[in-house]
Amino acid sequence: MKDEINSQPVKHVIEHIKKQISERQILPGDRLPSERKLSELLKVSRSHVREALQKLELYGIVKTYPQSGTVVSEFSKDQLDTMITDALKISRYDFSSLVYVRVLLEIEVCKLCAVNRTEEDLKNIENTLVELEEKFDTDLRVEKDFAFHQAIAQGGHNPVISSLLLIITPDILKYYQKYKVCAVPQKTVHAEHREMLQKIKDRDKEGMKELVLRHLANLIDFAKMSAKGNIPEFEYGHI
Repeated sequence: MKDEINSQPVKHVIEHIKKQISERQILPGDRLPSERKLSELLKVSRSHVREALQKLELYGIVKTYPQSGTVVSEFSKDQLDTMITDALKISRYDFSSLVYVRVLLEIEVCKLCAVNRTEEDLKNIENTLVELEEKFDTDLRVEKDFAFHQAIAQGGHNPVISSLLLIITPDILKYYQKYKVCAVPQKTVHAEHREMLQKIKDRDKEGMKELVLRHLANLIDFAKMSAKGNIPEFEYGHI
């Protein structure tokens, strides 16, 4: 109940930005008002404004630039409106189903990245991995983990899959922090990430399914337990 109450100011900020976009008062490429101005206008704390903007950025709806503020992404108005609606409604879907779809997409995108990646993609993936390893024991771990997997998705050069992961993954990753899902030893996590990177470097898509299932095993097990018999258990063996 407390989480629901605390989420209302964040939802209020997101709804306000959605309304501004729907009414074309904010266009793709426009800069949003500062955190301070949004806080004063909407009568919410700056921390709630910051959380709302962070969520919108995770979904690719806005982009924050140092010294320049937060800018609306270069999508059409209808696309942005739909993406924000999805961001607000995503909690209606059960966690187990979200994890199942993420696993399907992760397996496919890792295979695609191994085949389609460019040298620039490799540099981006490796840079995000180094940042993740450096921030592994900090509060930025979840954010950096998301960035690493999104870099792989972008390297697959299938914008539809990349966008789908942008929609569902942020809410899944929240469970890592809230319920301490990822209790895998640091060395194991780093080794699996490095194994992914090496396969992508070698353009070796074989074994990617097994690697992704192994890497996300804790998350899959937690999702199965969270279903509590309310939905049929998903099977990954046929993928």
